Amino acid sequence: MGLFDGIENASSSQGGQYIKPGQHVFEINALKMPPNLRNGACFIAELTVIASTGEHGVGDSVSWVRNISKHKEMALGDIKAFLAACVGCKEEDVDAAGAEAAVSEAQPMAGIKVACEAFDKPMQKDPTKMFTHTRWSQHKTATATA
Repeated sequence: MGLFDGIENASSSQGGQYIKPGQHVFEINALKMPPNLRNGACFIAELTVIASTGEHGVGDSVSWVRNISKHKEMALGDIKAFLAACVGCKEEDVDAAGAEAAVSEAQPMAGIKVACEAFDKPMQKDPTKMFTHTRWSQHKTATATA
């Protein structure tokens, strides 16, 4: 058995940096639901920074990840808000078919710009720990239909 046995089936780590506090404009590179992640089903938005008041530089790659397996209700609500902001619709207009299309190989959301306000917030279970909360809104030049 060689050191590189199984390399044909391996996939590289595509993880980027997470979104940090600030006002941001991102361009969507890809929306994904990769199979077989060790933490379960995750929705991943791979984004490029277009503008930022925070630590991100223009051109930086960032990732926004929501774990559907571990936190389904919260994750689905966050994803719904994200997708609605991307296409400029009401959250109640986002459905499962639209979400499935967004993560399809066709990548219909690639190139769309979306605005984000990110800020640190204490965790409910342990207020001594912080997480970065995101609020999404349509970027004024974003145009698309879901």
